[in-house]
Amino acid sequence: MDKSFVTTAAIGAAAGALIGAGAAVIAATQRGEQIRHNVMGAVEALRENGPSINERGQALVEKSQEVTGVVKETLGAVKELKEETVTAAHGVKSDVQDSLRTSGVGGKPTDGSAGSI
Repeated sequence: MDKSFVTTAAIGAAAGALIGAGAAVIAATQRGEQIRHNVMGAVEALRENGPSINERGQALVEKSQEVTGVVKETLGAVKELKEETVTAAHGVKSDVQDSLRTSGVGGKPTDGSAGSI
């Protein structure tokens, strides 16, 4: 390879690297300024809207506590209703079984009577 070609290629590569680095610094600076501007805008928006957001958050917490209380009360009432229903169902079942035993339906009566014909 020709020595002058290698020298020219090296100079071209170095110049390209310098130009690329300069362009990167310029682009990065502009980009950094854009990012800083965006971040500062977001910070300012939070400063302005933060108290309102906090108040709404507190109201949401209070409402959720109210709802939780209502749900717990409802759950307690449902459990109580279930227990009463199960107790009533057992009573009905027992009454039906007693009625069947004394009437002779479905087999021999257990009360010593002859049953119905």
